[in-house]
Amino acid sequence: MPKKLLFVEDSALVLKVMRRLVQEANAFEADFAETYAQAKEYIADNPEKYFAAVVDLNLPDAPKGEVVDLVLGFKIPTLVLTATFDEDKKDSLFKKGIVDYVVKENRYSYDYAVKLMVRLCHNHAIKIMVVDDSLVARKQVGNLLRKYLFQVVEVDGAKPAVRALIDQPDIKMVVTDYHMPEVDGFELVKLIRGKYGKHDLTIIGLSGEGDASLSARFIKNGANDFLRKPFNQEEFYCRIMHNIESLEAIEIIKDTANRDYLTSLYNRQHFYQLVDHKINQCQTDNLDYALAIVEIDDFREFNNVYSEYGDSVLVKFADQMGEQFKEFVTARLNGSQLVVFLWGMTINDCEGYMNDFREQIKKISIDTHEGEQFLSVSVGLSFSNEDSLRQMLENCDALINRAQEAGKDIVLFD
Repeated sequence: MPKKLLFVEDSALVLKVMRRLVQEANAFEADFAETYAQAKEYIADNPEKYFAAVVDLNLPDAPKGEVVDLVLGFKIPTLVLTATFDEDKKDSLFKKGIVDYVVKENRYSYDYAVKLMVRLCHNHAIKIMVVDDSLVARKQVGNLLRKYLFQVVEVDGAKPAVRALIDQPDIKMVVTDYHMPEVDGFELVKLIRGKYGKHDLTIIGLSGEGDASLSARFIKNGANDFLRKPFNQEEFYCRIMHNIESLEAIEIIKDTANRDYLTSLYNRQHFYQLVDHKINQCQTDNLDYALAIVEIDDFREFNNVYSEYGDSVLVKFADQMGEQFKEFVTARLNGSQLVVFLWGMTINDCEGYMNDFREQIKKISIDTHEGEQFLSVSVGLSFSNEDSLRQMLENCDALINRAQEAGKDIVLFD
């Protein structure tokens, strides 16, 4: 069950605004409490169901911010919403461990609060490596990142950092200190940039030394950003978020370029790249693999009669394929052909998967001006642990032709 947000606020107007914003964000569910007692009751039921909390400092039954201590006591990341700005109070709350402090000045304050919560949701899936030979400094940075719900990998030098990147290719960011024995931060950045570009892995340099040129040197060596120690929590988080969001924006652009414009499955070119790599991996790991081309039966005839519904057919069938084979690699090859690459299964298992898909497709109705219409698919399945992708595609094409001659709505395999 997805985790929830806990929102604690006594103002009916603010509650109404936040309910709407949470609904529009559509990223998580939320429980709304109007008093300290109600918040306590929600948390006591099951504190682990909350990934974060947004709380008002002044509640009717807790006018001195007691709700902050309540929520933090259960290790729930907490954002404070308050009507007035108080520098001393803000510093005190950050020392207690809150995530952020937001003044309720206008609607953008509430927008910011909800966007930060959405960000925390996404952070669960992001892995950041902290590199520092000082255990104390490493823990300080690592704990700040954990407060924002990132996955954190801590290493004590350049060599283990390089090894960690090899072992954990899902690391998205490296935060590295400058001053380290043997290999310093500059050299580590050079080593990393020898394999990873700025759009693949973000690097932020840190240093407590007074040399004003350090930031320029870090960035010239390939870092994305630099932060001088000591830094405050807000500045640190802003830098981290700016770089993570830039990396995500680039990933979205890349992913969009690799997708079919209509179905959102991978396009043919990217599919070939992914499968060539996967075949090499399967052969190294001694795993069986298979390729299946799915041809929509009589699609040309259907499209001639119901041309305005052709796209919706492709989208529905592609959605079904993407859902049914989400652990494998799927794509749109051309107008009426879809394709899936499977691995780690026997030929009988593959045939069973494809027949299940074929049966599911027959249940999909297409609403037209002449009523419901139904289509079927034929499948050519090539199974091998030696053939190249090109050979398997040729095998599947031949099998599709045989399936069409055999009356369609069938799975044939070599």
